[in-house]
Amino acid sequence: MKVAPLSLAVLRLMPVARAVARHVPEVAVYRLRFSVRGWNGDGAGVLSDTRWALAQIAGWQPGLQVVLVGHSLGGRVALRLAAAQGVAGAVGLAPWADSTDPVDHLAGVPLAIVQGTRDRVIPEPSTRAWLAGAERTGAVISSTLINGGGHAMLRHCRQWHRLAAAGVRTVLTNAAPQSSTPDHAAQQPVTPRPGS
Repeated sequence: MKVAPLSLAVLRLMPVARAVARHVPEVAVYRLRFSVRGWNGDGAGVLSDTRWALAQIAGWQPGLQVVLVGHSLGGRVALRLAAAQGVAGAVGLAPWADSTDPVDHLAGVPLAIVQGTRDRVIPEPSTRAWLAGAERTGAVISSTLINGGGHAMLRHCRQWHRLAAAGVRTVLTNAAPQSSTPDHAAQQPVTPRPGS
C-alpha cells in the first residue's frame, strides 16, 4: 500500500522538519515520504527509498553530512542506516527499535533517542534491549524520555520538536567532522521515486 501525501505519518513530521530548520538554521532539511507503508518483512522497500533519497542528496550537495530523523517506522529506518555512507548519525523519535535489528554497524555512531513515557504503540521498555546492544557496540547514545509523551507526539509537541532539533545538533557535534556545509538552510521534500 502506498503512503498518501496527506497521511498522518507524513503530516506528523512536517512540524518536526520546521523545528529542525528553525532551531538548527545551518542545516538543509529534506523530507522523505516512503513509497510503501510498513516494514513488510525485511524492510527492503523503506530502506531502498531512504538509500535512494541519500543518493539524491549526495548528488545535490556532495560531502554534506546527513542526519536521519525518523519517527516510529521511520526511526527504525534511521537507526538501521545511521552508519551509511555520508550519514553522520540518527535521531529516533519514538523509534521502533526491535531487539533483533542489527547494531554491529553502529560503533562510534552518534544517536539521539527521544521517547515518551505514555507510548502505548512502542513502549520505551520495548526498545531497551536494542539500545543496550547498540551501546555495547560503541554507539554514542543520547536518550531523552518525555514524561507523559505518547507515540503520536501530540502531547508535549513543542518539547518533541525542540528535542528533535537538539538531537540533530547533538549528532552533528558528536559526528566525525566533514568539510561540506549546505548551500542553503531550507525545507525541501524528497518525493518517492517515479513508478514507486
